[in-house]
Amino acid sequence: MTFSFATCNRKTALEFIQKVYPSKVITDTPESAGILLNYVEKDIVRIQDPLMHGQNPQVIPATNWNESYRTEVIAACEFFHKETSCK
Repeated sequence: MTFSFATCNRKTALEFIQKVYPSKVITDTPESAGILLNYVEKDIVRIQDPLMHGQNPQVIPATNWNESYRTEVIAACEFFHKETSCK
């Protein structure tokens, strides 16, 4: 059995993401993490707590997940790979 400490709270998810990428400006906007946070808020995916899972937390399926969301969620995660402004 494994346990995962993850959130479906939009604000907390943003904070978790910001902790993992402290040198990047990550905001709750469509150009940044906003689209992914929409899925978090709908409990389709959750963001793992970096304090519990180290600096490599995952975006994991949540209560309302089904495979039809996979392509959209992957696209919403693209901001992780884009170059963003440094603080």
